[in-house]
Amino acid sequence: MPNKELDELQEIARVETRKALSLYDPVPSEWAKALTLGTLFEGDDRVFELYVPGERPADAIVIASARVNRKTRHVVVTVTNLNRKANA
Repeated sequence: MPNKELDELQEIARVETRKALSLYDPVPSEWAKALTLGTLFEGDDRVFELYVPGERPADAIVIASARVNRKTRHVVVTVTNLNRKANA
């Protein structure tokens, strides 16, 4: 897959992840310093995970996962390990 396409999918994921995260309490500052973006390839989907790395991969704390279909551009964002805002 050309890098341009991956960049476009990543931008879709970024915008939708930001919208989803606005419904949650802020990421704790100690996590924010270490946030990392990982990309997984699953068939026609590209999964962009925002996470805090751990000592081992199993210890990573996933904050958000955005699954973007490369053909349809449909995106689904899942937020974990954060509390939803009371008024959201």
